[in-house]
Amino acid sequence: MSNKLAGCIGFLLVAVLVLPGYMAPNPGINVKFPKKVETTIQDKCYGCHSPEGRSQKAKDALMWDELENLNMAAQLGKFAAIQKVIHEGTMPPKGAVERNPAMKLSDQESAQMEKWASKMLRKTSRKMR
Repeated sequence: MSNKLAGCIGFLLVAVLVLPGYMAPNPGINVKFPKKVETTIQDKCYGCHSPEGRSQKAKDALMWDELENLNMAAQLGKFAAIQKVIHEGTMPPKGAVERNPAMKLSDQESAQMEKWASKMLRKTSRKMR
């Protein structure tokens, strides 16, 4: 075997076996839901943002079951998006609430969800430093 070929094989082995460990994204943080937040998610969010949801757009935006498996950067983006849509009152969407008024978040549920998302956003940001 020529030195050039041996060098190429060595480089490929390093690239395939060693570098991925150094280049892997930061694993995400452990996502915990306070009981009241978990109840709100189950009752008012999970129907769309789960594998059983009918809206592909909702699934693409957020899958509650996959949140913990995301890397930190992706989690950071999801927590920021959750906080934003809750604060703006755009989730659940107006059309969904018109079809099913029980889906509307109460002021207390909105406050709890926004507080939780804000806490998770801060926690993730600190871990990324």
